[in-house]
Amino acid sequence: MHYALVLLALGGLLTLHELGHLVAARLLGVRVPRFVFGFGPPLVSFRLWGTQYVVAAVPLGATAHLQGMNPHRADADEAAGFAARGPLLRILIILAGPLANYALALGVLFALYTSGTHVVVPLTVGTVQPGSEAARAQLLPGDRIVKVAGQPLRSWSEFVEKVGAAPGVPLELDVERGGDARSVVVRPRRDERGTGRIGVSQQYVYKAHSAGEALSHSFTHTGKVAAEGVALLNRMMQHGLESADAASPGALVRQESADAMASGTDALLRTLVAASVVLALLTLLPVPGLDGGRVVLLLVEAASGRRIPPRVETVAQTVGFLGIAVAVVLMATAEIRRALPARLGLEESPAQDAGTGTKAPPDAGATGTVDAGT
Repeated sequence: MHYALVLLALGGLLTLHELGHLVAARLLGVRVPRFVFGFGPPLVSFRLWGTQYVVAAVPLGATAHLQGMNPHRADADEAAGFAARGPLLRILIILAGPLANYALALGVLFALYTSGTHVVVPLTVGTVQPGSEAARAQLLPGDRIVKVAGQPLRSWSEFVEKVGAAPGVPLELDVERGGDARSVVVRPRRDERGTGRIGVSQQYVYKAHSAGEALSHSFTHTGKVAAEGVALLNRMMQHGLESADAASPGALVRQESADAMASGTDALLRTLVAASVVLALLTLLPVPGLDGGRVVLLLVEAASGRRIPPRVETVAQTVGFLGIAVAVVLMATAEIRRALPARLGLEESPAQDAGTGTKAPPDAGATGTVDAGT
């Protein structure tokens, strides 16, 4: 059931993406003769505002058929076609898909922040697991971690990374407790995947924000997800399959959803936000076959003043699609490989997830914590 819900959510985000293309095309005078929800045999069909909408058997994704999008069709040069518009207008139509996904992420976050959600208390310990390395070092809830091994911290994720990279190695932590500075030494315990953990969680508090604060936090949140996505993709490109588990889009979605200190709707909406931003980011990659690749070709056309030959465009898109297919298979393999130990009962516990080490506590009260995998 969980995987079915994930697929449906992904299908909804892909549908929104294609609807962005459709709306932009219609606003700019490009005809959209057909829009298909899902794929497979058609089940339902209806016409609305000049577009034939088809609901297919498998509800995963959608496809907007813009007139003139295929340069080899006979209607490619018609006045109401995509090709008849200038390169800048075509770029707007292409970018409308990722922008629709980003707008959804902003809207969901804005609603969360204005209605009330759990927000982080920076670098502050929320809970300490009994018998853990942190408990032995006498760390307490409310301690603010300032430095690790003499190096100042900028974020809790940086703290998690430093602890995770030092299993069995003594680490000196500079903390503030009630305004007093003190130092403790912890030795991260190695988990099943070789990652260091000390058994603490980050502190969160429940808060409702004003509209202005909510909008600012929403932009900051989506910017953080995008930055993490760029960093993870860069890491995957540098290290290849060795870092596939850590650098896949699935890992990023798990990380961002796990940053939420809530269960139920709150966590699901944060997961949706992360997935929507990741989808927008991936489709903007300058790879032929993706929206970003099309934008690059159109920028070349705008700069040169000459249209890209249809044959060149077709070859580029075909090669791009093949590359995307290979990448999807490799990332799916990494995700399956990562999930297998949990299926076989080899994971330490839900609170020790190897991707982010986070979980939502059962109590979503006024204050709370999230296990941060340390």
